[in-house]
Amino acid sequence: MVIRESNFLNFGFLAAWFFCLSSLSIATPTQNCNPNDYSALKEFANQLINGPVKFSWSNGTDCCKWDGVVCEDGGIMSSSSNRVVMLRLSGKGLKGRVSESLCKLDHLKSLDLSHNYLEGRLPLEFSNLKQLEVLDFSHNMLVGPAFGPIAGLKSIRSLNLSSNSFSGNLIGIFPKLVALNISNNLFTGEISSKLSVKISKLSNLKTFVLCGNRFSGCFPNVFGNLTELEQLVAHSNSFSGPLPSSLAFCPKLCVLDLQNNSLSGPIDLDFSRLSNLCSLDLASNRFSGPLPESLSSCHELKILSLAKNNLTGQIPQSYANLSSLTFLSLSNNSLVNLSGSLSVLKRCKNLTTLILTKNFHGEEIPENMTGFENLLILALGNCGLNGRIPNWLFNCRKLQVLDLSWNHLEGNIPSWIGRMEDLFYLDFSNNSLTGEIPKGITELESLISVKSYTYSLNTSTGIPLFVKRNQSSSGLQYNQA
Repeated sequence: MVIRESNFLNFGFLAAWFFCLSSLSIATPTQNCNPNDYSALKEFANQLINGPVKFSWSNGTDCCKWDGVVCEDGGIMSSSSNRVVMLRLSGKGLKGRVSESLCKLDHLKSLDLSHNYLEGRLPLEFSNLKQLEVLDFSHNMLVGPAFGPIAGLKSIRSLNLSSNSFSGNLIGIFPKLVALNISNNLFTGEISSKLSVKISKLSNLKTFVLCGNRFSGCFPNVFGNLTELEQLVAHSNSFSGPLPSSLAFCPKLCVLDLQNNSLSGPIDLDFSRLSNLCSLDLASNRFSGPLPESLSSCHELKILSLAKNNLTGQIPQSYANLSSLTFLSLSNNSLVNLSGSLSVLKRCKNLTTLILTKNFHGEEIPENMTGFENLLILALGNCGLNGRIPNWLFNCRKLQVLDLSWNHLEGNIPSWIGRMEDLFYLDFSNNSLTGEIPKGITELESLISVKSYTYSLNTSTGIPLFVKRNQSSSGLQYNQA
């Protein structure tokens, strides 16, 4: 699954937390901004390629009144002038390069230039911003080394460089860092040889996002001191080796997303220490062995995906204790005992999505079962199951997606399928079913409606099982996970 970045992560709230405007003494109309700051901002604007800032800053000498500029009283030594402490220009359509003139704003505490069209490299002079605590360059077109210019910023607490084309080594030590996002860039190499020691010293770190890069090698086992860590998102790299055992010493960990790497070995992390874990995504790796028994201790776990691995054995009986679980995908493994698995999972009363595709090969689909009253999605395709379409599915009256394709099911399609009012995707293809198609199926409003269906599953792990109709598609689309 993808923590589509989600879904889970919001650096904006961190910036707001670090800099509550109530703590700032905002410039008054009778005080002009510091001449040094005025000159630096004008130079920055002059190097932009048009854009609203270039025009809105064209008049007036008090830069504290300009769009996106926040000042505070500079104190006795500033001759009563106000100093620029925040520059917030997210989504302003800025084009051009990041001018080195910004590095003259030596009282700057927060700089947000995210979601623009800035390009080129970062100026080396950024090391002059000694008071900077929040830096956000995300979603631009910046290139080249990122950490060289900012390596000396010891006061940084929130650093977001995501969705650019940054590359190079990860250098610098940021002892106060709380949130770090370097996702969707061009960083490469073995992270263990670059950053292991530095990571272990980030004792205040809460959010660490490095997904969508080209990192390789073993994932560093250096999390023993990161007791404040809440989110670790490192999917879509080329990490290999075992799951870092030191993650068990991160008691506040809520989101762990390492999917789409090449991690291997057993899933032997001691989950009993992770009582706050709410989302775990280890899909699309090379893990082997049984499902981890200790996961049953994670009573806050809502989303679990271990799909597309080499896991074997049965679903542990103790998984019935996962009372908060809403989303479960174990597809594309080699699990056995479908009847026993369903008997366990039916006790997870909040379960709405159950994806067991490509498991239980050749087994019999159970005829008698209870529970699953809240299930919205059930995928049991590509399992080679024998038997008939079971009548107990009629008790799952909230079902919207039912996939029993590519099995060996026999007999008729039961008429009660036509009374599943919320069902909008139904796949019985590639079975050995006989008889007529019940008329009720052709009358299901959710199956025949021509309007755009608005429901799409976007879990915090980001697996869209189906997407709404749009102009470029012929109908609802379903992607097996």
